[in-house]
Amino acid sequence: MREFEDCSYCGGRVAERKVQKVCYWGEKITAIMDNVPTGVCEQCGEKYYRASVLKQIEKKVKNRRKMSMIKIPLVKYAAR
Repeated sequence: MREFEDCSYCGGRVAERKVQKVCYWGEKITAIMDNVPTGVCEQCGEKYYRASVLKQIEKKVKNRRKMSMIKIPLVKYAAR
């Protein structure tokens, strides 16, 4: 028995993969999570998350003090 149903967008087969998930609050990135178990459509790439996985991510993001932090430079693009 497969863990995920077929893709609701294209009907393709959905298989579990470990992916990187970018977490947003509004338009701002609050965290980037690695190795998140995710259903990914092999045809169109649509992602599906189990509710239990999303709840666990939410708990980790709320408790940011225990997360590893990196600083990334912000470069503004100015058109000429």
